[in-house]
Amino acid sequence: MQRSISLKLIPVLILYFSLTSCSQGPTDTPPLAPVKGVVTLDGKPLTTGTIQFTPDKDRGTTGRMALGGIKEDGTFELMTIKKGDGAQVGHHLVSIECYESSAFDPNQPVNQTPKSLIPNRYTDPKKSELTAQVQAGEENNFTFQLTSKP
Repeated sequence: MQRSISLKLIPVLILYFSLTSCSQGPTDTPPLAPVKGVVTLDGKPLTTGTIQFTPDKDRGTTGRMALGGIKEDGTFELMTIKKGDGAQVGHHLVSIECYESSAFDPNQPVNQTPKSLIPNRYTDPKKSELTAQVQAGEENNFTFQLTSKP
């Protein structure tokens, strides 16, 4: 009786160890560091939108981009793989997007492009002129002060 119970546990143990060894994630993930910050437009918090950190290949950083949603108080927290894990250590080009609400309006054409609430230059990481250097073991807090006029 006891032998049959122990034999039945072998497949369960094999499954357990194979799942726990795989749950550690990909081994090619570059080092990440937590990143938080605030975005303002003309001195006031940007109340919605997204922020993206793109590794700057020209400065030796390659890998994955990090994204974050901008909250009503202008704050953001980045993620690369899972919530709150931050961004890859290194130099990044930064872009920000913020559009009018996409609520359905029957009086507007269906294919109308949403209106950007910030200048378009900020939506392109190569034109935004916004950069950040994420450092390991540091508190990575950034403030991005956008302006309506050049």
